[in-house]
Amino acid sequence: MDPTRSMLLALARHAEEARLRWNAERAAVRARGETPAHSETYAYYVQANLCLIAATSAANLPADFRIYDITLSRDPVAAAEQLRQAVVAYDHSGPIEAAHEAARLAYKAAFAEPVTAQEQQYVDLLAGLPAPRRDKVVELAEERAHNAEA
Repeated sequence: MDPTRSMLLALARHAEEARLRWNAERAAVRARGETPAHSETYAYYVQANLCLIAATSAANLPADFRIYDITLSRDPVAAAEQLRQAVVAYDHSGPIEAAHEAARLAYKAAFAEPVTAQEQQYVDLLAGLPAPRRDKVVELAEERAHNAEA
């Protein structure tokens, strides 16, 4: 494999591992009943993606550049996404906080119950909102629930 391909795949693997670590951290925070916030893991995830995008831009790839069976897009952002999907990443963080496993299981069990009619109405209302607005509503609801518990 030529150096350009191996470099792009290595950067894509790091970006995907950063995404997995960030999601694992967010799941652990939610399992503890806390509101997720941006952390160093998130900053590393963003930087890894920016490095991958910068590398695809700087590589000045030809229009028919292929990695595995994928012809990379000329758009650096789309090419970075294609590369992240092409690599298999391994999350080195290990199990998500074994000490909080009971809280994580309780969190999952709370949502295993059937959805009530009123909850279904909320689901329908949220599904109708644009994604940024929906995220804001969910964030405010989590914040209010966290403040009510304190």
